Amino acid sequence: MLRDVHQRVVARMRRNGCSESLIRKATRYIDEPDRDVLVLGFARRFATYKRATLMFADPDRLKRLLTDPKRPVVVIFAGKAHPQDEPGQQLIKTIHDFSQHPDFIGHIILLENYDMALARKLVSGVDVWINNPEYPLEACGTSGQKAAINGVLNLSVLDGWWDEGYNGANGWAVVPHEPHYDPGYRYREEAADLINILESEVVPAFYERGTLGYSERWIRMCRESMWSILPQFNAQRMVLDYITKMYRPAIRGHEVLMRENARGARELAAWKRVVRDAWPNVSLRLIGEVPAAVSCDAPLSLEVEAALGGLGADDVRVELVLGERDEAGAFRVVSRHPFSPAGEAAGGRCRFGLSLPMLNCGLMHFKVCIYPYHPLLAHPYEMGCMKWL
Repeated sequence: MLRDVHQRVVARMRRNGCSESLIRKATRYIDEPDRDVLVLGFARRFATYKRATLMFADPDRLKRLLTDPKRPVVVIFAGKAHPQDEPGQQLIKTIHDFSQHPDFIGHIILLENYDMALARKLVSGVDVWINNPEYPLEACGTSGQKAAINGVLNLSVLDGWWDEGYNGANGWAVVPHEPHYDPGYRYREEAADLINILESEVVPAFYERGTLGYSERWIRMCRESMWSILPQFNAQRMVLDYITKMYRPAIRGHEVLMRENARGARELAAWKRVVRDAWPNVSLRLIGEVPAAVSCDAPLSLEVEAALGGLGADDVRVELVLGERDEAGAFRVVSRHPFSPAGEAAGGRCRFGLSLPMLNCGLMHFKVCIYPYHPLLAHPYEMGCMKWL
């Protein structure tokens, strides 16, 4: 990788008429393939939500981090922006300007003509793969998966795949701030977290030389990266999940719907029309008081009353959703528990009851929801209709 990056940088700088002394300065850390220098990689689409320039939020601190003569760091950037994405193009310009600045030349490298061949070298050759998207906008992050399988350590915001893949020993994580915080505040705090992790954890771990001349801790983390990521984040596992969780159930569902001259399909279509007409009139209310506390050896008993707008009790499901509140106040689902029909109430309403043993101690939060149900639905929430208490 370093040999290829060196050739690309030299070719570009000579094409642009740069002096040989400037070229030597710009490539002094990558001119030997076996040079022992920490290399960070950031290569992907330059969409604005990926925040390619996050580490530049504090240039003075970044300069001290990258230019330590005893522990130098090189950051390689590569990627493209959409031709009409001017903010994305501005990110590239910002990185280019930093790469040409006297304080950062040789430590910040921006590569042109990003393609799959270059990406393959980067995800297998850098030491750390950087990804710092704006939470919660990351779709997946497959480049980080490929890097991890090659033993590269990820340093990423806990979003997309890394929120599942990070185990505390296979890389590093920036804990994102929730979207309700001011965007500028989130940007500054997460930029500081990124530099903090690089400064206090990544760089010391890489340059921690033992009696054998290399960092044993770094090697352990690289092995953990491959061991923990490879079995879960690979195409074989993905295809098997599609087959077992989606394609086969879809085939079975199709067979059921099409039996007896599509009797099931006609039945389901007619039921859906009835539900759509009735749903605006569906409502839910709690009967009685919610106990302030429940003993561990006693159940939580709740009863609700539902106006179904002409639907029957079998046409809906009522669920208790147990959860917890995080530090930001967001509700996190812990478990779901169905209510059972408990007879009719006045005005044609239906009653539903639940008696749930409380196996966990501590403060718990709950919500109650109602949604349409039919055994022929491909997914419980297929109708897109739900009301909350």
